[in-house]
Amino acid sequence: MTQAQAEKILDLPERYTKADLRKRFMALARRYHPDNAATNGISPEVAQRKMTEVNRAYALLKPLFEEDSAATIQRDLVGGDPGRYGVGVHFDPAGRHARETAVDDSLFWDEHGNPRSAVAEKAANDAVDAAPGTHRLRRFLLGPVFLRLVFVALLALLWWNTFPFVNGHDGLAQIAHFHTLRDWLPLICATIYPTYLLVYELFTGHISGVVREGLNGIVTIATGVHVEVRRSGSYTSELTSLIQKQWYGPLILPLGALLASMGLAQPAGWQRYVLLALGALVVLDALLSTFGMGLADSIARRMGNAAEEWYVQARMDMLKRCGQWGSGPAAGTAGGRHAR
Repeated sequence: MTQAQAEKILDLPERYTKADLRKRFMALARRYHPDNAATNGISPEVAQRKMTEVNRAYALLKPLFEEDSAATIQRDLVGGDPGRYGVGVHFDPAGRHARETAVDDSLFWDEHGNPRSAVAEKAANDAVDAAPGTHRLRRFLLGPVFLRLVFVALLALLWWNTFPFVNGHDGLAQIAHFHTLRDWLPLICATIYPTYLLVYELFTGHISGVVREGLNGIVTIATGVHVEVRRSGSYTSELTSLIQKQWYGPLILPLGALLASMGLAQPAGWQRYVLLALGALVVLDALLSTFGMGLADSIARRMGNAAEEWYVQARMDMLKRCGQWGSGPAAGTAGGRHAR
């Protein structure tokens, strides 16, 4: 029995702790134990076979936590269930397998394709902080808090200077002179976009996150030392999050209004009806996007997956170049130059 098979038998999550392992074992033991099998409607033969599998799986995985009971193990999805797909990364370090998971391979696989524990990651992080350099300052300046505050302030300034109903703007007075749908478009755009960007960055931080990852990549290439500036527990690139985690409904509504206004401005004929139909389709897609089912959302998911594939491969190459890639706790000693 392999680790991947054992994890599949116990139906463990993609990252699991000793407590998670124990919890799944106990749940399955209660279901298949001979004392409970009949009550659960399971034949003695099936119960015996299942219980043997569960015991073997638990016995195989339990030693993974002997050195560090608080460790978090990455499930071996590459060598495991070929039908399991999530969002995120795609390649094992050896490049022999491809699967989508919900975490960043560069943090949880060594160069032999073995899962890396949280102990190894912490050792690598500590090694960078112990070395001479301005890594803590870099982590602060390019970190998710400081840079996010800077972007929120900039977007708030943009909102204050463009929103039609504040700072002395005469949005209400302009409405009295509107006669066509096209007259409303500048007001609609000035109302929606600055407000959306400010609120989106305030609650998600993905806009500053893309800039943060880009700047940190440039500094990494220049210095040869990778310092992790992502939020703790975040394993998807900010670019992917920025593309996929948008509320596309209000963002594409002005486009529908523009197409409709262009159609209304046309004389009767096929051009008028085509533009009106396109405008109606965009408005319909905006409504569907509210529930995550629109065409815009579908395109965003595909673009985000492509961006994530590129990001993971580029990040793996960068970490290897910086010497962070290593097996086990040794990754944090000689040549292990990576920090969170």
